[in-house]
Amino acid sequence: MKVATYVPRAAQSPKAGIGAILDDTVIDLTYAYARYLRTVEAELRAYELAAARIPRDMVGFLQGGQRAVDAANRAIQHVQASATDATGISGERLVYDLEDVRLLAPIPRPGKILGAGKNYLDHAREGAAGPGDVEIQPFPRGFVKVSSAVIGPDDPVILPHVTGQLDYEVELAVVIGKPGRYISKTRAYDYVAGYTILNDISARDIQAAESKYGNHMIAKNMDTLSPMGPWIVLKDEIPDPMQLDVRMFINGELRQHASTASLIHDIPTMIERWSWGTLEPGDVIATGTPAGVALGGKYPYLRAGDLMECVVEKVGTLSNRVVPEAV
Repeated sequence: MKVATYVPRAAQSPKAGIGAILDDTVIDLTYAYARYLRTVEAELRAYELAAARIPRDMVGFLQGGQRAVDAANRAIQHVQASATDATGISGERLVYDLEDVRLLAPIPRPGKILGAGKNYLDHAREGAAGPGDVEIQPFPRGFVKVSSAVIGPDDPVILPHVTGQLDYEVELAVVIGKPGRYISKTRAYDYVAGYTILNDISARDIQAAESKYGNHMIAKNMDTLSPMGPWIVLKDEIPDPMQLDVRMFINGELRQHASTASLIHDIPTMIERWSWGTLEPGDVIATGTPAGVALGGKYPYLRAGDLMECVVEKVGTLSNRVVPEAV
């Protein structure tokens, strides 16, 4: 199942909901489940129970775990069996064409984003001062990205006037589904809800200045520098996330291409290490980016007008265009 945070384009209110993506349609899961409860189970408190089982925010949905997923599946099957009457119990619209909705970041404000640094060997080499300067750490290294930098698919990425070296990084992102601390590698996937895409955009000149003093702070956390989406693919659709093709296109030109099989530290290793601090539903782990970034010197840094297309096999495509900052 693919689940997204969406707003109907024609809606008078910007309030978002949770939808299931089926081909080119979106099914509103909360209202569809309310209809199921009223129609199939004759439940008088259909709205109240539907809102509790499938809240209209993604973190609430993830907190519901398998019971929320089961409820969503029942809602989808009910709508599919009632194709001639796809309205809710009070006339709500249950099904939209994908083009008639705006997809937001699947988790608009994640609790925390943990980013893996230099987790592909080829990327570590392209950023090194010399061929002998690559040190492979015995544990995952990384940084934290703040939730205020998150934007959704097709949202504009603002080119800050304070940097001349804005860079792109396509990454498979892991979405945590239940709380856990000191999670062993053998149980790591039990805590995964699904997968999405994150573009870890970085201001390299600012990053270099900060790294001189041992930190990553604003270079990766300015507004709009964390595009995420277009949806979350639940883990039952991706049984092996360590065998996924990852690509980045800039204006149609292939810049990055690798497989997650090439990760230095795999997903269970990152979850084990970083769960020393409690992981919670809706937290996101960005697993690292392959070679081909502008930092490597082969390609130019981002300019206003550039279209970034992040493609991850079995997940989808995350597209965002760079726009100049209004100053």
